[in-house]
Amino acid sequence: MDRIEAQLREYYEAEAERRLRPAHSERRRKLAATTASRWSADGIRQVVDVGSGPASDHRVFVGAGIRYVGADLAIGNARIAGELQQIVVPATLFALPFVDGAFESGWSMSTFQHVPDDRIDEAFTEFVRVISPGAPVAIGLWGGRDEVIESSWASSGLTLDRHYELRTHERITAIASRHLRIDYEEIWTQVGVSDWEYHVVIGSTPR
Repeated sequence: MDRIEAQLREYYEAEAERRLRPAHSERRRKLAATTASRWSADGIRQVVDVGSGPASDHRVFVGAGIRYVGADLAIGNARIAGELQQIVVPATLFALPFVDGAFESGWSMSTFQHVPDDRIDEAFTEFVRVISPGAPVAIGLWGGRDEVIESSWASSGLTLDRHYELRTHERITAIASRHLRIDYEEIWTQVGVSDWEYHVVIGSTPR
């Protein structure tokens, strides 16, 4: 585990230990509900959530008849998920413990902004590897400008540094398009968070 992953794990283990996971925004909840409903209607019956936290999004997928499996750095998040009768596997984004094409869809929110530029393609490649060809995916990540920062701000109230590599919309699109067929993108502005933006990419894995 490298320095950045160790730093992130320290933060998310502390968040899990104190049960400080922030609630999702209304837009994030709506995105999850809409996505789960659409995928269910298309016959999708399983999803992998990479960077899942304590199975934060499981309810909308399970409620839509989609089997949910998460992967997260923090063992504490896996324990909390177990209390909810959900599976979250402790794992690094760069070595997911699943066979090729194991899942019919992929979901990852607020994870890829922590990945440095020199490993971002590696992360996308590993994410795509565990999802079947031509399967739907949805990714959300913070961006808005090109900046590398170590930030101790968090809505959880914890003051532990986390590594962020923010990217412009154009760079996020360019990176994602190297690994996915992009069907749709959204940008959400965030009131009170400087000029950060939340970028949502909807698409599918290559066939």
